[in-house]
Amino acid sequence: MRVTYIKHSGFLAEWADIACLFDWAEGELPEIDPARRLFIFVSHVHADHFTPAIFERCARFPKRTFILSSDIPVDPAREKGENVIRMGPDRRRVLTGGSAGALSAATLGSTDCGVAFVVSYAGKTVYHAGDLHWWAWPDDTPAEERAMKNDYFAQLVKLKGMRLDAAFVPLDPRLGANYTLGFDALMRSVHVNMAFPMHMWDRYEYIEKFCGMPVAAAYSDRIARIEHPLQSFELDAPDVTADPVPADGE
Repeated sequence: MRVTYIKHSGFLAEWADIACLFDWAEGELPEIDPARRLFIFVSHVHADHFTPAIFERCARFPKRTFILSSDIPVDPAREKGENVIRMGPDRRRVLTGGSAGALSAATLGSTDCGVAFVVSYAGKTVYHAGDLHWWAWPDDTPAEERAMKNDYFAQLVKLKGMRLDAAFVPLDPRLGANYTLGFDALMRSVHVNMAFPMHMWDRYEYIEKFCGMPVAAAYSDRIARIEHPLQSFELDAPDVTADPVPADGE
C-alpha cells in the first residue's frame, strides 16, 4: 500500500486496484489511474477538509464513490446524480471493493465536528481522524479540559484491539505546549504501524520537534517524517508494530 500526503489533512491511500482519498480540500492531487475504483472520504464540513468543488474535481474518475459525513450539506440534485453515501458516527458500511473483496468503512464520533474513518481493504486498515482530537487549548477552563480529555478517550477506546497500518492524526501547533497530547494518546492506546501527522498548517518542523521529545521515544520510528506536499510512503513492509506504548507510570 502506498500513502501520499497531499496537503493539510488530505491523503491518498492506494492499493493495487483501488484508491481512497481523504479530506482533499486543497493541494494538487497525485496522478490516479482512472480505471481504479476511487473512494472519496470527507470527515466533516469545515472548509479545510471539505470543498463543494470536490464533485467537479473528481468527475474524471468514472468509478467514484463519495463517503461523506452526515453534517455535510449537499445539493439534492448533486447527491442524486452521484454515488454518495452519508455516514454519521458509529456506523459501518461494506462496499464493493476490488479483486481482494469488499471494502469496510466504519466511523467514530468527533470531539469537534463530523466523524473519523476506519477503512479496511485487502488486509490493511487505515484510520483518518478528521477533527477527532484532544483539542487542549491553552485558555480552556479546568472543566473544559476534563470534558475534552474524556470525550477523546471515549472515542479512542473504540479502536481497542485494532491494528492500524496507517493512521492520519492531527499534530496542530496552535495548541501550544499541548500539541502532542492527542497524537501521543493514540500511539499509547492502539497498534499503529505508521502514523502520519496532519493538520499542521504547513509547520512541518513540528514533526521533527515532536519526534525528538522523550515522550515520543518509544514510537518515533513509526512517525512519518512529512516534509512537503505530494510526498509518498510505501507501507508494504512486514508488520513491525509493537504493543501500544503504556502511559507514563503504567
